[in-house]
Amino acid sequence: MLDELVNSGAIDFVSMDVKAPLDPLSYRRLTGCCVDLDLVWRSIDLLKGSKVEHEFRMTVVPGLHQEEDIPTLGRQLKVGPRLILQNFNPENPLDPLLKKTRPYDQAMLKAMEREVQEIS
Repeated sequence: MLDELVNSGAIDFVSMDVKAPLDPLSYRRLTGCCVDLDLVWRSIDLLKGSKVEHEFRMTVVPGLHQEEDIPTLGRQLKVGPRLILQNFNPENPLDPLLKKTRPYDQAMLKAMEREVQEIS
């Protein structure tokens, strides 16, 4: 579906969420299910090789993401400033246990984002 949209010129911007580093264990830990990472990589490679403006986003959840997850994903994607870190919002989480999770300090999150964006 994505390749049809990109190749037809029907879209001019894509924001792709990436939940965790692109290895089966990390992705399963964060999503709670098995994900075909080959399909995820196909979408990533398609966007990186296209002329469509795009960004990759990761919502960072304290306690679910490990400290090394962010630079690991940065090294895997190698997209520089196209990797955007979003802060977790505990207001209406799918898992009620996360309602008590405090998001990262915004300044700390921006510092992590700057660091990972230098990887390309």
